[in-house]
Amino acid sequence: EMLTEVRLPVLPGAGSAYEKVERKAGDWAVAAAGVALTLREGRIAEAGVGLAAVGAGALNLHAVQTLLNGSEPSEALYEEAGRVASDSCSPVTDGRGSAEYKRHLAGELTRRALRRAVARAGRPIGSTAREA
Repeated sequence: EMLTEVRLPVLPGAGSAYEKVERKAGDWAVAAAGVALTLREGRIAEAGVGLAAVGAGALNLHAVQTLLNGSEPSEALYEEAGRVASDSCSPVTDGRGSAEYKRHLAGELTRRALRRAVARAGRPIGSTAREA
């Protein structure tokens, strides 16, 4: 037997995004951020936010999630979430970049992933439009 298809229902109001900076395609991340969220009545009902390659404690950012849950999406909220994400990580300087650069990326990638996840959550169910 061979598995040929998997179908997963898309939850209404759900969106997710993953943003990564790498030195070259397929390389390990210099920094990365992932967001999964659900919008209900114009507010973020549930959010999961995580970072990669910026320190061991950044896998699940409870402080950012607490900030987002119950909030109305806005640029000001994304900015604050990026600041909290940046403050919550503890990257080390290595061949991919300095700790300061990685901390900056953590904030910026969190903002970008939030924007994209919110946009995807607002897309009508059944839409097949793809983002660049």
